[in-house]
Amino acid sequence: MKPVALASLAVLLFTACKDRQPLQPPSGRPSALIMDGAHHGGNADFFFLPPLTADPTGGPNFDPGKFNPNLSPSAEVCTLTGDPAAGAVDCATDQGRPVLVFGPQPMVLGIEQYQVTWDTKSPTLLDASKFYRIIVRGAPRGTMLGLLDVDPVTNGLKNVKTGEVAQFQDGRTVPIKVRIEQGAFGVTNPDHVEATVTNAGGTITTNTGFAGASFPDNWLPAAAVSAGISQVVVIIERVPVDNSQVTTSCLQSGLLEMEGCYRFRTDPDLKVFGQFNKDVTAGVCFEIPSVIGTPAAPPFQLYRREDSDGLFGPTIPLEDVAAPFVHCETFTRTPSPSPGITSSGLGRLRDLASAGWDVLASGIARVLTPRTAYAVDLGAGGLTKSFSHFGWARAVAMTKDLTTDNQVAVTGTRVPRDPKVCLVTTHPTPGPNALPPPLAREPVTFTVTPGVGTVGGAAMAVVNTGDDGCASAPWVLGSTTAVGGNALTVAAAALPGTVLFTATGVTISATATDPSGDAATDSRVVTSPDLISMTATAAGGTLTLSVRFAPGTFDSQTTEAEVLLDTDQNPTTGSPGSDAGGVHDAGIIGVDYLMRMGSALNGSQARVFQYAGTPNSFTAIGSTTVTFVTDGMDVTIPLSLLGHDDGQMNIKVTTAAQVSPTGSTGVLDYMPDVGVAATALVIPQPCLICGR
Repeated sequence: MKPVALASLAVLLFTACKDRQPLQPPSGRPSALIMDGAHHGGNADFFFLPPLTADPTGGPNFDPGKFNPNLSPSAEVCTLTGDPAAGAVDCATDQGRPVLVFGPQPMVLGIEQYQVTWDTKSPTLLDASKFYRIIVRGAPRGTMLGLLDVDPVTNGLKNVKTGEVAQFQDGRTVPIKVRIEQGAFGVTNPDHVEATVTNAGGTITTNTGFAGASFPDNWLPAAAVSAGISQVVVIIERVPVDNSQVTTSCLQSGLLEMEGCYRFRTDPDLKVFGQFNKDVTAGVCFEIPSVIGTPAAPPFQLYRREDSDGLFGPTIPLEDVAAPFVHCETFTRTPSPSPGITSSGLGRLRDLASAGWDVLASGIARVLTPRTAYAVDLGAGGLTKSFSHFGWARAVAMTKDLTTDNQVAVTGTRVPRDPKVCLVTTHPTPGPNALPPPLAREPVTFTVTPGVGTVGGAAMAVVNTGDDGCASAPWVLGSTTAVGGNALTVAAAALPGTVLFTATGVTISATATDPSGDAATDSRVVTSPDLISMTATAAGGTLTLSVRFAPGTFDSQTTEAEVLLDTDQNPTTGSPGSDAGGVHDAGIIGVDYLMRMGSALNGSQARVFQYAGTPNSFTAIGSTTVTFVTDGMDVTIPLSLLGHDDGQMNIKVTTAAQVSPTGSTGVLDYMPDVGVAATALVIPQPCLICGR
């Protein structure tokens, strides 16, 4: 024999992992030169048969009654690069492609086996100095199901691994026989089908009849046909529905899914060749409450969601068509996987199946009565030009009220308009002059960025939609003043599954001034307190006031200041403004709240009062601490004490002097003066915030 050439098996197995099929290849280079269900590391549902190997009947993976007669597999033989007994080898290649002795050749269906005859003298003469590899696939260019290495010997072929010799028939031919069982292409759920479909079309259904597909003539992608593909294996398998686990449920769409969801795929994977040349009808049964067909029925629709290497694409509704090839009369919950099918994930799959039904039942009960569910034979399907996950989900669209997005508010305060979303059902499509029906009493979740503000008084709030299908929640901004720095996510079982609201928190400030020396005199007061400035700042949910007096005119024991707050900035509401000598502020400021601070009468507290409904009548509602400084005093008030105010308000300040333990003078100074507009705290327009 010729010297051995060491190489990797990767070139040969270039299609083995194409659709992540569970072919169970060994973790490293194979020590076995047979890969099938009777040998370690092989596909547990594929077997080579005598005369090339020993009879696998009775082996741990051999399952009587599981033979799959719905295939049209192909076999091929390539020349190896060396002696496989001496190390890992590959098929010899020519410009990167395996050099085939023959193949692919269709295998003929026999009694629970598939067979093809290898003529070792035609079209390629067997070379006794070489080694050969037999490869079986479900379809040409498809996933490798198994391989077997042989060595030409006198009058036959020797199994390199086991030493069994298959004698030539008629001095030249050897039968290649294989058994392919259900599950060879990776299905784990009993409700499934693995079957060959040619470009001539046809119809297949799962073994339960609950799902299937109808293929028209010339349906294969044109690029696949150009590449020589005339048939594929179509695999359809039931996938559990679990609405409590969005990342593991069948569609992973975020919609409320209905029990009845399947994964459709092909081997070889046709996605690399583009869309089907013609529409294929995918049919899927579903279980639905007995109110089906009535106005109270949930608006479920068949969807497709693309899955590429575990990454899901958009959820696409399919056009409704009849699918008479499926039969839903006895449709039931997702069956548990068969004990005869082995997979490390079976326990999780069973959990998903059980959880999916429980969650589904509770979800339906939220919106429908009666709660009894039964199967209906609708033969429902949809048209598609590619395969992936197909299942039933409630067709709901979520939109946000744009007038409640991109708002501006003082940090720590509530945005002017509560963020609002509306849900409508989109299937069946309403008439030309009709609006989509609103989805009432549906939970919607509002969530703020962690640590940035609150919604409904917490980090998250769940609100049910009203009869109009809309839901909103009060949003209090956090301390950030970055443009759009506050974010609120709203989630619902709808498309899209989430919408985002942003808002900008701001700090607003205003300063009032008053001329020095304009304070009135009173014979009981040696020096009248003389106002010269006041700065008001709203931020972080508080109002901070700094009141200053002319040097030498402020005494914390006798000087009293009264701050007038028009929180709705409406002079016609609240108590009419102060007056002096018959000059009135009534048309300039309406006092909703006032605050008194300073002098021995108030001590270290600023007392807050609310308008009581008649002019100059107020009710005490709270107090806060005053800080005395040289020539003035500072105080910070929670805006919540002012009726959860948004921080925008009109402000005036007056001052008086305490002249007895219980009495004070009248007003001695005004800021701004009587008859002059009040100082206004106002949130600037968004364009001013962003610098436009």
